[in-house]
Amino acid sequence: MNTYSISGQVVLPTGARPATIVVDPVPGTIVSVEDPRVEVNPELWIFPGFIDMHVHAREYPLPDSADAEQTARREAQCRKETFSTAGLAAINGGVTLFGAMPNDPIPPSDERSYSLKQAIADASAVPVVLYGLVTRESRPWEDAPFKVYLDADFSALSFSDWTSLEEALSRYRGCRVFFHAEDPETLRNSPKEGPRWVTRPPEAEIVAVEKVLELSAKLGLNSHICHISTERSVRLITEYNRDAGQRVSCEVTPHHLFFSVDHGKVSCALNVEVQGSAGLLGSNPPLRSESDRLFMVEALRNGEVDVLASDHAPHTLDDKRNGAAGMPHLDTLGPFAGWLMKDCGFTPMRVAEALAVAPGQILDPYIARSQGRIEERAAASLTLLDLSGSTLVVNGRIKERGPLKTRCGWSPFEGLRLPGTVRETIVLGTRYRS
Repeated sequence: MNTYSISGQVVLPTGARPATIVVDPVPGTIVSVEDPRVEVNPELWIFPGFIDMHVHAREYPLPDSADAEQTARREAQCRKETFSTAGLAAINGGVTLFGAMPNDPIPPSDERSYSLKQAIADASAVPVVLYGLVTRESRPWEDAPFKVYLDADFSALSFSDWTSLEEALSRYRGCRVFFHAEDPETLRNSPKEGPRWVTRPPEAEIVAVEKVLELSAKLGLNSHICHISTERSVRLITEYNRDAGQRVSCEVTPHHLFFSVDHGKVSCALNVEVQGSAGLLGSNPPLRSESDRLFMVEALRNGEVDVLASDHAPHTLDDKRNGAAGMPHLDTLGPFAGWLMKDCGFTPMRVAEALAVAPGQILDPYIARSQGRIEERAAASLTLLDLSGSTLVVNGRIKERGPLKTRCGWSPFEGLRLPGTVRETIVLGTRYRS
């Protein structure tokens, strides 16, 4: 048996302790978890592989009849990110599985378009779970995760009223549905000009969360609410889950935990000046107040928020200067977990819950091999995070490690040193050393 072993502070279902993990790379499984065979680095943490449930890879299939305009649009999207480059960025950040969002110009909203995109997604070095898109005409074609977008304006990708959404979702009873929760009516009644935290106010999210919870109960949906950003949203979900027959899960992003905006001034958790234009940090939903940021950190730490997910949006810097929403996070997700441990008091167990166990349980029905736990015969997908190191992005490079792997080539953490560095990412037994 051609096995190999790794040793460190291993985060197990029963707790964290020094241990040696023996891996068989051919089936990609853990053979055993033993007492340490060598002296263990007390700062090297071995986690179940981090899972990022919310990634935009930007690559999608074109129909055979695609015209020049459609082809050019796809090429422009792929210049930002493909499944191949997203997989490399994932490995760079310690991510061993990711979920790919469906808001493509030609979305995966039926069985054929979904299967065509799956063939493209296989180019990723890490496994990918594809989300199907819910539209006004779509129906579930298999047991897949489905995504709902809400926005102020009518489009083929999003719903602009709750009546149409309820009608569509009545066909998805019992399905796992992921929601982008911003109320269309609130957005339409908000200021049309200004930064996103003005045009997309907290009330838009709060009203939408209330509506999603109502629909979840009424239609028997297995719901997950993406990238929540306000204290009130968390409290609504927590209240709902106390008596719900089917619990609603939720996630928060790194940018909503790390950056905030008050009176138009953007700040970060390190209490240093944020480099570059605040427009680079524009997202949907937008940054919130410092009080919301602090609350969201605590809510993730105490488990009221289930999952940390990046909402990796690999827009180029030119796209961002022209108003694109979202920012890239795959390359830095592991070091961000280091920040949660070093600066925010997260235990290794809680980091594992938010980045491996909970997302692994949510995505388990849609993957060939379960991930999210370190135990004998489990999948050998592991993240090795060294808290004695640090990560600093300068001019599109991780200092002392090389260029970012995301094709868009920049990070919101430019010039901001995060504690911790990913030493190795193991994907189903295959080793990728940093």
